[in-house]
Amino acid sequence: MNNIILILLVSFTKLLSFAPKSIFTNKNSPLWSLLSKLLKKRRRIIEANINYCYSDKNSEWRNDLIERIWGETFLALYENNFAWTANKRIQNYQCDIENGEILTNAQARNEGVLLLFRHSIFLELSARLISERFDIYGMERPNNNAAIQKLQQKGRLKAMKGLTANSNVNQLINWLNEGKTVLYGPDQDYRNKRSVVSKFFNKPCLTTTVPFNLQKITGCKLIYLDFYATENGYKFILRDVSEITESKQEFADRINEIIEKSINLAPEHYLWHHRRFKSQAPEIYD
Repeated sequence: MNNIILILLVSFTKLLSFAPKSIFTNKNSPLWSLLSKLLKKRRRIIEANINYCYSDKNSEWRNDLIERIWGETFLALYENNFAWTANKRIQNYQCDIENGEILTNAQARNEGVLLLFRHSIFLELSARLISERFDIYGMERPNNNAAIQKLQQKGRLKAMKGLTANSNVNQLINWLNEGKTVLYGPDQDYRNKRSVVSKFFNKPCLTTTVPFNLQKITGCKLIYLDFYATENGYKFILRDVSEITESKQEFADRINEIIEKSINLAPEHYLWHHRRFKSQAPEIYD
């Protein structure tokens, strides 16, 4: 049965990737109306996060941002699916990389790199595009549905060199010791002991210290990877942030500060769809 479901999912996503991109920029389309109903819970989480993080802004400003996020979410469904299904057509995407030599030089020296990123709504597309240009490994939270998990892995391994579960820390350590580059998103509440309470948009939140631990264990570099949509395509910006690990608390505080600043450059592109404050302020999602 799972194989049949997988075949149907692959067929549907392939078909979707050939649909005109313009469909996914039309908020009045029947498809978006249907998907909006299915994604009501995510909409409520977005609203809670925006109203909490930008409480200093007036309601008109916040509502406008929420609508822009919602519109970009529709486009992201297309772009992320395209990242999983496209082959040669992905090469047509214009992608500029600023400070790319930071990663190029680290890989040439066979240095392990933890490539830190903020969760963009175009996460799958950004991972695909950067993996087309550099040798990249990734971590993921396996999907509970076996068919969807196969689809997810198949899509992500279009360009990535390898994937492992986010619970497999030993594999991550081995990769870094071998000089590989691994993507890691530190901006979610993982609800584990390897976290400290820090500030995000001046609100208390639980922040992982795993990158701090990994640098101490492996001596890897920490490079922050930013990703933005532009008028002509997409842009990556890389920055060496290896110096922010004097202590666990400093790492958490500094990485949240870096991520917050990059979010504010294009807040409609951040993944506000997850419960970032579920440990420290769960009531905002009720």
